[in-house]
Amino acid sequence: MTTAGPAFDDPERTNPDLPPIPPRTSRTRPRLRPRDRRVIQALALTALLPAFLVLKWTDETDSVQKSLKPPEKVTDVPQGATGTLMGAQWKVVARQATAPPSFGTKPKDDTVTQLQVVLAVRPGDAAAAKAIGSYGVGYTFTDGGGRSWSATGLVAGTPRAGTAGRLTVRGTVPRTLAAALALKVQAPKASRKPGTPLPSLRFAP
Repeated sequence: MTTAGPAFDDPERTNPDLPPIPPRTSRTRPRLRPRDRRVIQALALTALLPAFLVLKWTDETDSVQKSLKPPEKVTDVPQGATGTLMGAQWKVVARQATAPPSFGTKPKDDTVTQLQVVLAVRPGDAAAAKAIGSYGVGYTFTDGGGRSWSATGLVAGTPRAGTAGRLTVRGTVPRTLAAALALKVQAPKASRKPGTPLPSLRFAP
């Protein structure tokens, strides 16, 4: 009877001459070198820069528009009524449309006319008298559709506190709309206090 050799007498034995089997390890991803990481970051920043500039430009544009056109508080004044603005009382006393002034040999334009509105203005104090004829008071003729035509205001004499004076507003407007245009008088933008709307009066035609 043949017997097995010593290598087969114990199935639990391991061969000491064989190298140990290393445990399985998960594969690790190669790490980026510092230089490669900086290149990727630079490319990402370059891609995001235009969007950042657009957002910044939009924000600054909104800020500029808000500063150029501050919030406004318009008070409507019916025909024959008196409105208060810049410490003075304003009332329309006359209104008429006349032929616009001609310049040299330029052909006459029959589609426009000069609208003239005369107001009686009574300042309440010396500061109000000074403000009436100051630079920055705005005059415009407006329609109900949001359109406007610029005008100029001329004070007769020197305004005095407690005394009604005359102020004439003139502007060139479309002839077909002259009778329906309202007169808007706006206080100077420099007089607006921070956080408050800019006051104005709108006189009905």
